[in-house]
Amino acid sequence: MTLEQFREIALHAAKGTAPANYTTETVNAAFVDGLRELAGTVNKFMKNRYDIYDIIIEAADEVVPKRVISGLSAFAEVKVVGEGQKAMFRRKLGRQRAKKFLTQVGISGVYETFRLDTETFEVGAHAVGGGATLDFQRMLDGAESLADVMEIITEGLTDAVFLEVHKALSAAFSSGNFPAANKATGNAFNATSMVGVMNTVKAYGDNVAIFATPAFIASMGPDAIVAPTAALPGVYAPEDIEAIHNTGLIRIFRGAAVVQIPQSFVDETNKKTWIDDQYAYILPTGREKVVKVVLEGPTQIVDHTNKDNSLEIYAWKKMGAAILTYYNWGIYQNTSLAGHNDTPYGF
Repeated sequence: MTLEQFREIALHAAKGTAPANYTTETVNAAFVDGLRELAGTVNKFMKNRYDIYDIIIEAADEVVPKRVISGLSAFAEVKVVGEGQKAMFRRKLGRQRAKKFLTQVGISGVYETFRLDTETFEVGAHAVGGGATLDFQRMLDGAESLADVMEIITEGLTDAVFLEVHKALSAAFSSGNFPAANKATGNAFNATSMVGVMNTVKAYGDNVAIFATPAFIASMGPDAIVAPTAALPGVYAPEDIEAIHNTGLIRIFRGAAVVQIPQSFVDETNKKTWIDDQYAYILPTGREKVVKVVLEGPTQIVDHTNKDNSLEIYAWKKMGAAILTYYNWGIYQNTSLAGHNDTPYGF
């Protein structure tokens, strides 16, 4: 297999598509076979590694932005810019002033004029990445594969963007000036409390999206259309029950999309997660988007050979996130879920 043929196969494998004369199942097998041809021995790998890295970078940069946009587009504006380029976003001014004006006008009163100006601002990016160790002998034995490394890099970079959004929301909340009407807390999930926060946020969008980890979403359970009583069980939406049956999690709550934040552990002890499970974020959709995300430049890959001849492969990408305002999104805390020891929240 030539490098060009391998590049085509790798891009299809990353995107989950198939070229002519292939199926999605045979594409993955062909990708593994191509890697075996190009890196089946230490010498072959050392000869072809930079071409392989270029292909991994091209696949990651093809897939990661699309996954990010697909997962965040309901409430986030995502920009992909070249290396060293500024990610400029436009913020409409005057809209909140206009809302106040419209609520205060009286019959035959004096009308104040306003203009919906725009303000341009920059969202900076910083490098986020990780590494993987590849043992040549285990690779030759088939116990390890560059294909697994490629998949880990792609998924890891996508998850890192979700983490950046979570960190931006955390920083915005911790900075203060967060309205009481935009938050709720309890030692269990309470649908009425969630709806109260949603109604506040809906004033700033056509609808809302709920942004939470799998543990929080699982605590929500099916939505009761008719609440249970002592004598009768509750009535639940069949779609919720089917979604829980198929995935363990609901996808819609009172007409709002439930967006899953990818979750993982900080280290091998599995005691501390990346993202605090106690919190769900309620963000407006359909109008100006609260979250701004930037992906800058191509993915970068370097390697280092250890004394035992194992190879450490490091990949990173520049990314960043920012929150537009504080009063047009909400947060819900379920204290029954395990939280971080160093969580910045509390209300």
